[in-house]
Amino acid sequence: MAREILDSTHNAWSRGDVEALLALYADDLTYWCNAGSLDGVPYVIEGKQGLRTFLRSILSVAESATATEHFQFEEGIGRAKVEAYIRHRRTGHVLSGSYRQIITFRGRKIIRLEEYHDAAKMAAFWRMVTSEETAEGHK
Repeated sequence: MAREILDSTHNAWSRGDVEALLALYADDLTYWCNAGSLDGVPYVIEGKQGLRTFLRSILSVAESATATEHFQFEEGIGRAKVEAYIRHRRTGHVLSGSYRQIITFRGRKIIRLEEYHDAAKMAAFWRMVTSEETAEGHK
């Protein structure tokens, strides 16, 4: 059951279906990520609306696909290795690789998702596409 729920979130994300993804989360969810904050501290979102806004902001500038490569589950907590691909729509630049997730379940819903990315690699990608977009805007 837990693997199916996680796989369903990745399938929804890969289709760009934020609402189908959010249907698999509890309303009082917590999303925690070691990368993504400009000041280098972990990025934390509380609740579905915050996660919805965050995910839509990514999809507005990039297309992405993710898939669970490895999963283990014990005592309500899942641990996964995820393969990911993201392509910035305007510049065409691609970021691909893997990251880890720790998923806490409550019933058939995800209550907490922790993601561990290569923070330096992600920051470099977003700086690069942002600087290229800024440069294009000044031509």
